[in-house]
Amino acid sequence: QRRKTMAQLVETAARLEISPPEAAPSPTLDVDAIAQAIQATGYCVVDDALGKTHAEQLGAACRAVEKAPATIQEGTDRVNDSKRRDDSVAFLKDSKAPPIQKHRAAMEGLRLRLNDLLHLKTDACSFMCAVYKAGASGYVKHRDSAPTKPSGRKLTAIYYLNPSWHATAAGELRLWDACGGVRLLEPRNDRLVVFRSSLEHEVLSTKIDRLALTTWFFNRLELGLELIKEKRDAKQDLFECERGC
Repeated sequence: QRRKTMAQLVETAARLEISPPEAAPSPTLDVDAIAQAIQATGYCVVDDALGKTHAEQLGAACRAVEKAPATIQEGTDRVNDSKRRDDSVAFLKDSKAPPIQKHRAAMEGLRLRLNDLLHLKTDACSFMCAVYKAGASGYVKHRDSAPTKPSGRKLTAIYYLNPSWHATAAGELRLWDACGGVRLLEPRNDRLVVFRSSLEHEVLSTKIDRLALTTWFFNRLELGLELIKEKRDAKQDLFECERGC
């Protein structure tokens, strides 16, 4: 098989998970306040973000989507490891379900506004719903994007769909903010959490089924370059191990 050029690798990687929905900003979101909070601490929490009806319809649509066990990066491969990540996921770029399309449009509208306010230079969104079943171990501490350039994903926006959640259900998001603090955020229904994708975070074990729809705002070129760098770094690590270094 002919070796791909660097330009072809960048183009292929940059096309991953891309979805260009119509932008329809939600009138219920105070985008200026979201931007100010992100500038100050790296994250923002919005309760009653998009409305009970939106959450109910979107939750039903996401529960109906077929999901597969999530994988985790290990060197140049992706593997299943339920001790480190114990959820099932589905990417939603091809979904025609009206509630999902409506949410995608709202997030695209949010991306465009935050692009201007935070000078993000993003040009696309990707969408993933994830469910942790009752008793799931969660997802260990990680980042959604590298803290140094190239860094494709700029912001992570998690929308929670858990009408049965209660204070003892657990399943919180633990987030290390930009000020050195550690925040424990409950996955309440109709709650939107937006944070810089380079911040460390983890999902704690849950006692009830826990559903969320995550949107990433990213730059396609930088995402492609980031994926290529990760593969190069992994190959270098393997080479050094084989040399006994």
